[in-house]
Amino acid sequence: MTPDQFKQLVMDFRQTFTGPHGERVLASLSDIGFENKVTFVQNDPTGSAFNEGKRFVMLHIRRMMAVDPNIERKPNA
Repeated sequence: MTPDQFKQLVMDFRQTFTGPHGERVLASLSDIGFENKVTFVQNDPTGSAFNEGKRFVMLHIRRMMAVDPNIERKPNA
């Protein structure tokens, strides 16, 4: 991904998840995505891993929302 593509992606995340509609969707994703919840499922490592995967997606969205698109960054390959 080029720096310009990364910058566009950051701006796309911001446009998608800001404003009243985006904030409601983000709140719903936060709730079902275990953003502020324990992902552990007793006696079920597969369930715990599944919940961690959902949490990872939510945390990725938050990280992308926190990036300043005007700062040149070298994105991960």
